[in-house]
Amino acid sequence: MEPTDEHKIRLRATIDNIHPLGNECWAEIEPIIYIKELGKNEYFSKEGQLPRELGVINQGVLRIFYLNDKGEEWNKHFLQENDFVASGISPEKKSITNIQALSKVSILCIPYTGLMRIAAKYNQVNTFIQKLTFEYLEQKQNREIRLLSEEAMNNYLMFKDTFPDLEDRIQHYHIASYLGITPTQLSRLRKKLRGN
Repeated sequence: MEPTDEHKIRLRATIDNIHPLGNECWAEIEPIIYIKELGKNEYFSKEGQLPRELGVINQGVLRIFYLNDKGEEWNKHFLQENDFVASGISPEKKSITNIQALSKVSILCIPYTGLMRIAAKYNQVNTFIQKLTFEYLEQKQNREIRLLSEEAMNNYLMFKDTFPDLEDRIQHYHIASYLGITPTQLSRLRKKLRGN
């Protein structure tokens, strides 16, 4: 499926919100944009793979998770419409996580090889990548600090605040994994919140 003008405008607005690239730079990016579609449970990327593309989610929900030594899955983050998705920032470093679709997903993508070629010519791309990286690291740090210092109910309320519509879109055991609790504990929190 070819991206429409509407897709390209939306992608540019999402990128420019982080850092404007300018018309000349965008004119080189626009022809290499493509749409990647995933079915539910398909992978955007897997642990050990090199990053292939930077994307913005057009439709659907993804989860970022890692497997521990026992083969248990731990959800690190959820991504929805207009969120950026990449298996890593450095094209030379292999991913340490997995990114999987929790619904049918459509992603507007830019190949890393093309993006790096354009970055060598336009410094705005490097500034954009740097700002995007800092934003991600700040979110990650805030989440980790909150999960270490708060009780389960506060963490659950933080999840609801961070992802207001997500609870109705994904299976609840994914939320429990993200919060570091069991599905039974999550069920108790939900009942408590409803006043049951």
